[in-house]
Amino acid sequence: MTGGRDVGGGKDLSYEAESLASFKRRIDEILGELPSSPASHQHISDQDITPDAYGTGFSAAADLSSLYDRVHTRLQDLSRLFGEQLEALGIATQIVDRGYQNLETDQAQRFQTIQERVEEYSQSRHGDGNSQDIEAGQTDKANENVSDYR
Repeated sequence: MTGGRDVGGGKDLSYEAESLASFKRRIDEILGELPSSPASHQHISDQDITPDAYGTGFSAAADLSSLYDRVHTRLQDLSRLFGEQLEALGIATQIVDRGYQNLETDQAQRFQTIQERVEEYSQSRHGDGNSQDIEAGQTDKANENVSDYR
């Protein structure tokens, strides 16, 4: 069964309902498995290392701990975003199949919320260019301090 839908710009989107259903089932399976996997937001959040684990009394230990905390926080954000993007893909398959106007209100709101979070994250990471430049500079400083002790 093949269908088509006007998706703007005058282009017709072709799809097979069976393929969309199969894709949606696979997304649902992945979403079901994600919470128990090592890549889940919760598992990543639980993997915390105390600053004392790096040693005490020298600046490289503090720098390494700080760098780990920044990377750990970023991994938590990326894990959450990954799960949400998978959820959005599942909703998007329903949009393609039924149309946005036929989507349940709570799913449409969830889809919008996910897109807003992704946009906010993207803006915070790339918005003015300063956040990455500063972070890169801090990372370079931490790497220099660690390499001083090799």
